[in-house]
Amino acid sequence: MSYLNFKKGSQLFCILMLLVGVSCTNQKKIAPEELEGYWEIDFISQHGETFKSSSAAPLYDYYAVEQMSGFYKKVAPSFRGTFETSEDVTAFKIEMTKAGYFLHFKTPWDEWEKKIIQLDSQKLILEHEKRTFHYKRPRLINVLP
Repeated sequence: MSYLNFKKGSQLFCILMLLVGVSCTNQKKIAPEELEGYWEIDFISQHGETFKSSSAAPLYDYYAVEQMSGFYKKVAPSFRGTFETSEDVTAFKIEMTKAGYFLHFKTPWDEWEKKIIQLDSQKLILEHEKRTFHYKRPRLINVLP
């Protein structure tokens, strides 16, 4: 191996290691307050397949956030442009680890967590048990005066 090939190879190796190091430590910041509000499931993906809801009246998730905790519940849209809901709520905490941000849910019967892949004002992506849930903000239309 000539000196020039060795020099090029070592430079390439250093650049590659720098890129790997930057990508591993460059964790996206999540603003927990962006989770607040109503979210509609756009689609779910699993093992390279995409599944869309075929329901005419989809359910939505509502998240209430205060500090790094809150609750979520399922809600359904009404003809008045509002949501109807039950009294059932599920508490959660937002946890930040080296692996990312997680929603840790806890009920009297079970505990689970969902990883936050993306969160901004219009898009939410959560990962749970090898499924990726893609949410969007709902656009509600009031059909009653």
